[in-house]
Amino acid sequence: MLMGYYLADYKRYGLKIPLNIILEKSISNILIAGKSGSGKSQSLRWYIWNMLHTGESMVYIADYKGGEEYEAFEGCSSYASGEFAIQMIEDYYELFTLVRNNHIRLQTHYTLVIEEWFGLLVYAETQSKKLKADLMAKVGELLAVSRGLNMGIIVCVQRADASLFSTGSREQFQCVCSFARTSAEQFRMLGYSGELEENPTQNYKAGQGIVLIDGQEGVQEIIVPYIKNSAAMSMAIRKELEKQSDISSIVRTIAEGKSTER
Repeated sequence: MLMGYYLADYKRYGLKIPLNIILEKSISNILIAGKSGSGKSQSLRWYIWNMLHTGESMVYIADYKGGEEYEAFEGCSSYASGEFAIQMIEDYYELFTLVRNNHIRLQTHYTLVIEEWFGLLVYAETQSKKLKADLMAKVGELLAVSRGLNMGIIVCVQRADASLFSTGSREQFQCVCSFARTSAEQFRMLGYSGELEENPTQNYKAGQGIVLIDGQEGVQEIIVPYIKNSAAMSMAIRKELEKQSDISSIVRTIAEGKSTER
C-alpha cells in the first residue's frame, strides 16, 4: 500500500519516491488523523484506490459522515453511510468472528475503513450507551486480533483521543498518520512522544503529513498527491467496489463450506 511520497524529495527535486507498507500480519491497522481541511479524507480515498486497483486488499467502508467525497459510492454493497455504517461494522465483525472461530486462513486480505469514528460514536451514544460500548469493544477486538487473520482496519478521526478507543486498543495501530498541522497534544495522542524534537508540521498544507510505521526507523514526512479529477477517481473506486461480494454473502459462503479461503 502506497502511503505517499517522501516530502523532502518531492519539495526539493519534484521526485516521487514512494513510501510503501505491506498489508500483512505485521501491518494491517492504520490510524489517520487530521482536522477539517487537512486532506485526510482525500488521502483516505487515495489509499482506498491504491488497495483496490492493486488487488492488495478488498475494502469495505463504514462512513458515518456520508460526505460528498463518498457520494459516488452510495448504493454499493461495500459502502454504508450514516447510521448504516454501524451495520457494516457489525457485518465485518461477524466475518472476523467466523474466520477466527473456524481457524480459516484467508487468501485475500480484507480491510474495514471507518470514516468519522468520533461522529459515529456520538450517534451511537444517543441511541444507547450499550451500543456505543459494543462498537468500541468490537473495534478494539478487531484491532487486537484481526491482523493475524489477514484482516485489518483503518480508522479516520480528527483527534485520536483515548476516549474513542477501548483500553489499550489505540496501541494496536502499526501505522499512524497525521495530516497538516499537528499540535503537541495530538503528537502525544498519536504516539509520537519522544520521536520529534520540534514541530515539523507548522507549515504543512493539505495532504502533507507525518507517518510513524512499525519496523521503520523514525518519523517520516510524506505528501499525498492532489487528486486533479476527484470525480473520475471516485467512479474508478466504485467500479472496483462493485466487483466485490457483500460481506453477508462471503460469510454465508464460508459458513456453508463452499469457500476456497482456508
